[in-house]
Amino acid sequence: MATERKRGPGRPAKDLDPGMSLLAALGARLRELRKGRSLTLMELGELTGYSWQHLGAVERGTVAPSESVIVACDTALGAGGVLKGMFPGVIREQTHLRHSGEAARRSSPETPDSDVDWGRLSACGKRASVLTFAVVDDIEMITMHQRRLYHELTSTQMLVPVDGHLGLLLSLLETPAPDRLRRRIASAAGEAAGFSAWIWFDLGDHFKMGHRYDTALNALGEAGDRGLRSYISAYRAVTADAAGRADEAVRHASTALDTADRSVTRVTKSWLHAVNAAARAHAGDSRTALAELGQAHGALEQAGGERDEWMYDFNHERLLGYEGNCLLELGQYAQAARSFEHALSGAPATCVRRRAEISVDLAQARLGEGETVEAVRLAREAITVFARRGSTSGMSRVRRLRDRMTEQRQDVAVRELDDFVRTWQE
Repeated sequence: MATERKRGPGRPAKDLDPGMSLLAALGARLRELRKGRSLTLMELGELTGYSWQHLGAVERGTVAPSESVIVACDTALGAGGVLKGMFPGVIREQTHLRHSGEAARRSSPETPDSDVDWGRLSACGKRASVLTFAVVDDIEMITMHQRRLYHELTSTQMLVPVDGHLGLLLSLLETPAPDRLRRRIASAAGEAAGFSAWIWFDLGDHFKMGHRYDTALNALGEAGDRGLRSYISAYRAVTADAAGRADEAVRHASTALDTADRSVTRVTKSWLHAVNAAARAHAGDSRTALAELGQAHGALEQAGGERDEWMYDFNHERLLGYEGNCLLELGQYAQAARSFEHALSGAPATCVRRRAEISVDLAQARLGEGETVEAVRLAREAITVFARRGSTSGMSRVRRLRDRMTEQRQDVAVRELDDFVRTWQE
């Protein structure tokens, strides 16, 4: 039986030499903070979702990290923005080095006897590629695959590829193309921007979320895609509702329904009514909330097999989740708990974020019924998922549950949740 070879202590930490590059200084400070927390590179990799080899290269100053890597490290190490504050200087430094290198290459003397104009040949690579329907077909598939990966990876891991894909689509809108292709690219850009907005929401950055939603609606306005515009507006309502901005949520939900008109399938229409019902319930309009909930159930019962291609898998179990939230606001805790239990049983095991969100909602209902121990158990399960996925929005859900426990003077339950959260911070 082979014995496990233990790793040595590794390289000694770099001193912060004032003369070193900003990239090297960032790496040295990262290593210093990691060592201060008594973490190995592998442990930091598990906390951030990035490979320890890549993080090691960043510490040595041999690789320029992305912003998402630095944000993840800053958060995991509790650096209080120290690493994030150093990052803009690294970007400027790397940009300067890259431009200096390009200028040096341009100014280098050409071979005297060459009959090739290498400058013009290099310029050919800057011309935009010709867009075809096959290329756009492939581009449209990228967002679909990224949405699937969202259930497997952390939001921090998803951020760079999703925003990169959005950047590609926005650049393609600057490329001449037939109107039909251009509208498809604009629709894809709107969908990608909406997905990016959701990820920024999950990471807790509502400013960037709002910017991405504006980008999405502008692109979809150019595409003339009313159905997808209603979908994005409804998600704006969902995020506003989660942030406690009830009036804003109602406004976006109403806009979504008005925009959809007859341009969406009954399945999507059911979801739009469900979103409006939840927003109305949180705004205290119980009569309209119940009416919208009835509309949602009616539309779903009449729905056939037709679905909008960009619409997620909305079904009866998911609708019950919205129903549970409405009943929760109305103080009907036992009925809300039954709805959440059915919703949880119908959620696929792979949709771990979604299951965790329902668990927090069910915990709220159990707390209302006086079942505090069960509420704490459900909350702990959700915290585990949100911590592993880096979901700031998910943790906000748990904090709202904790606040309600505090209001009810459930001191033992509050301490148990706090102690459990500390185990993730150590």
